Amino acid sequence: MTDPVAARRAAIAAEKERLARARERRPGRGPAGANGFAQRKWRWLGVNGGEAVEAVLAMLRDIVEVPALTGDQRDTLTRAVAGVPDRETLLPAVRAGLAGLKPEGVLGHLRTLWAAEVRWLNAPGSERCRILCSTAPGLELVGVRSRAVSGGPAFSLFATAATRGAIPVPNAVLAQVLPWAPLSVLDDLVDHGGLMAEDEPWQARDEDEALYLRARLVPKSVGPEEAERLGWHGMLRRRAFLADETIMRQEPEDVWDLLYDVVRDLQLPSLDALDAALPRAQQIQLRDLRSGALLGQWDGDTVRDEGLWKLMAALWRPTAPVDPRRSDFYALFALNRAYDLLRSGDLEGARRQAESFVRERAHGPSLAPGLMEEAYTLAAYIAAVTSPEVENDRAAREQLALAETYAQKAAANGDPVAERNLVQVRTWRVTPKNKRGEMTNPFLEIGLDHGADGWERHCRDLFRSYAQEGDQTAQARLNRAEGRIEEAARHEAGYDVFFQVPLDRSRYEWPDAVPRRLVPPLEPMVRRTALTSGTDLESIRALAAVELLDDFRSTAPHLDRHGPTR
Repeated sequence: MTDPVAARRAAIAAEKERLARARERRPGRGPAGANGFAQRKWRWLGVNGGEAVEAVLAMLRDIVEVPALTGDQRDTLTRAVAGVPDRETLLPAVRAGLAGLKPEGVLGHLRTLWAAEVRWLNAPGSERCRILCSTAPGLELVGVRSRAVSGGPAFSLFATAATRGAIPVPNAVLAQVLPWAPLSVLDDLVDHGGLMAEDEPWQARDEDEALYLRARLVPKSVGPEEAERLGWHGMLRRRAFLADETIMRQEPEDVWDLLYDVVRDLQLPSLDALDAALPRAQQIQLRDLRSGALLGQWDGDTVRDEGLWKLMAALWRPTAPVDPRRSDFYALFALNRAYDLLRSGDLEGARRQAESFVRERAHGPSLAPGLMEEAYTLAAYIAAVTSPEVENDRAAREQLALAETYAQKAAANGDPVAERNLVQVRTWRVTPKNKRGEMTNPFLEIGLDHGADGWERHCRDLFRSYAQEGDQTAQARLNRAEGRIEEAARHEAGYDVFFQVPLDRSRYEWPDAVPRRLVPPLEPMVRRTALTSGTDLESIRALAAVELLDDFRSTAPHLDRHGPTR
């Protein structure tokens, strides 16, 4: 190109085109970005660079039409949009305009200003804004420096929600956030101990949420009907167990199923499973109970819990007579032990155990009359049926006399069965030895209770067992006992012809009570809410952003012409 004028024009056009393409390539910059002169004006207000200016202008255009603005404030914002920002009046007008937006809008603009490094908040506000604008606020808050950051009710709740309850809501603002905080955040506080029963958060919630919070914090205040409404099965099963009601089994079995199996049904193989299911305190009590069964030694509270007696008796296997005067438990255990030894054929062991009752003592607590009557009956029966085995007739007569003495004491209260037994002993005494016949109770001989049903099948099973062992003597003894029972059944007197032990079988039964010491305490209902959702967290973040407007500076930060704001 030889024309210098045309060459100059072409060079200018090429440079303009290059600048236009460069502007288009800049992120966040439109072709109409603020020029250098405008940027210098905004720099005096702490707005550095074209991108920051564009962010501020976009915010100003959004808030200039807010109805709550005064005329002067709207004029200030309008002039700033036109490129004439006023250092003294702009920031108060911006704060007033933001205050008229919805919380989500405030949060959006503050995020944009923070990203553009426009610091129109004071130092505490800037620190809170840094956390609110963080993509990982929980990590920001757990830092040593950030844990000291405090703020208004919404910011405090945001700190709690972002850290899932690790940072509690200060007591000073707790009452302000309770009415509107998401229930999941309240659950976070409960889980971390930041919300307690004395705070009474249920007072600020609707009926359903109030009931849920009471179940979480004061479970004892929840009644059965309320537990039904909550579907709180753990509490309902505990109440049913304590009330001795039938409970439906669960799959997998829970602690109430196992307590019922072990303590009520004596399914001892389930002891280890129960041990694993119990809370620590009750687990220790169960282990103490099991170790105490080695020697029959338990603490006083355990012995006084009648609901545990059946389990204690099932675990304890003493090899010597038990002192019945140690407590009511030991008395009932000793009576049952004597009776069990008698039915098993260990007459000597039964005699020694029965003597622990009837032995005269100068000191010691007295036993219940019913137990003593049973003990005297046992002692009388054993003395009578073993009298033929002593070494001479004189000793046999003395033993029958002792049996009569015991029978008289057993009948002292007029029990008709005891009186009938007494008549039998007196008859034996006046009857010559070779005419007495057998004095034993055949039911006891074959290991059954007096008059028990199903004795025929029991005899058949025993006979087969003796046949397999080749014990003909036992077979013969069984046949004699079976014949005596059949003979008695054919007469009007029936089984009353035998010396009856016990007088009243119910006196041997263990109390059917609930074991109070092994019952776990009522625990608060487990959490039912999911983790706080992103939507709820953003809602709290937006409300916290509105609180930051109180930290808006009234004048722009001082600016070094060639450096950053300070």
